[in-house]
Amino acid sequence: MINLEKINERKEVIAKDIESVRTRLNEYDKAKEKDTALLNALLGAFQQCDAFLKELDDDNPEGGSDVENNLTEDEQKIGGTD
Repeated sequence: MINLEKINERKEVIAKDIESVRTRLNEYDKAKEKDTALLNALLGAFQQCDAFLKELDDDNPEGGSDVENNLTEDEQKIGGTD
């Protein structure tokens, strides 16, 4: 039979469950913030590696695309086309 005492006991159990879920959600939010920060750091590092690769590629051009390398012998003697 249901009485006031059983209902109040049930409410206490439910209140504890509510608090547990709220605590767990707060922990998930904090973990998500940390993971988001970590993801951003990793993406930045990945982009930096791409920049280093591009810089290495630019330092070792294949095909002589540097402006200095494209000047004629006369332009190099005169000092350019200015």
